[in-house]
Amino acid sequence: MTLLTLLMLLIYIVISAATILSMRSRTLDIARYISGAAFLLMTVTFSLSLTSPDLFIVLALALCIVLSVEITAFKESKGDRANLFLVHAFTLTMALVLIIFLITL
Repeated sequence: MTLLTLLMLLIYIVISAATILSMRSRTLDIARYISGAAFLLMTVTFSLSLTSPDLFIVLALALCIVLSVEITAFKESKGDRANLFLVHAFTLTMALVLIIFLITL
């Protein structure tokens, strides 16, 4: 189950990066929404087997990653690229923390 959650995270990050940074289309935006929902669903399913503090940390990290990607998509669509480096760094850091956290469980 950990491997599936990690794969869903990587799929979501790759689809989001391709959609937001290089290929803008409505079809790929829908694919990003679907992969984000699938990632959150997989995270919720995985975290149901965890104890209380771990459950909240995993869910909070997953939700922050999805929200950060959607903030990036919004800022990119409005042409506001001035402060996107900080959002990208924040997203990648949270993804790395989630990967390390899931591997060590």
